[in-house]
Amino acid sequence: MWETTTGDYYEKRLREEGYFAGRREKARIVAHLCADHLGRATTVADLGTGTGIVKRELEREFGKYIVGFELSGPTMKGSEGMVRADILHLPAADAAFDFVMLNHVYEHVPDPARLFEETFRILRPGGRAYVTAGNRFALVEPHYRLPLLSWMPAGAADVYLRLTGRGLRYRGIRFLTYGRLVSVMAAPGFHVRDITRRAIDELVEASWGRAWARLWRPIRTLPGEVTDRVLRLASPQWFFLLERSA
Repeated sequence: MWETTTGDYYEKRLREEGYFAGRREKARIVAHLCADHLGRATTVADLGTGTGIVKRELEREFGKYIVGFELSGPTMKGSEGMVRADILHLPAADAAFDFVMLNHVYEHVPDPARLFEETFRILRPGGRAYVTAGNRFALVEPHYRLPLLSWMPAGAADVYLRLTGRGLRYRGIRFLTYGRLVSVMAAPGFHVRDITRRAIDELVEASWGRAWARLWRPIRTLPGEVTDRVLRLASPQWFFLLERSA
């Protein structure tokens, strides 16, 4: 039986300690997967930084200043190093950053293509962007935690939210399929490197628990191309490094 709420489920989650703990865990994942890039970079940006928790955790670990861009003022926790701005129209010069992070943000913008064009523009040649991205066909939608919600057209998703008491409208969130997302990321000129298999290999038990680790072991024994195909179809999230060629 799903828990019913009097308000929007996702908006309420944004104010809970469990959400903040999840952001700290995301910072640990970024630190692990991007240690070399963060260690070498002199200018770093976090697009759609939200609360700024990930930004601040990484600043403490790597001892460097990170600029966080966020449009929604109410989500920000503190203002140091935070710029209130539309990440589709960034107030930053061309080639301003060595490394850019886009952590579960593409689904929240109305034009993902524009987002990656802006990312390409603000990265210097040879710079890289880290992208964590949700799968439209994830079995459980991550914001409202409802099975198959992101599979549905907008009208049906609205009805589903109302029937389950999780909200009134499923708006402002739009996931893409793997192929469509890779195409959109590559379009500005990025070389797209999928690091999902590496992320799961190295982090599955510590980050998601033993049950997921047990599920992953038989998948990992399949031939590499088969494993990658399974991840593209069924992984709830993917991990990428984008490179702007020098």
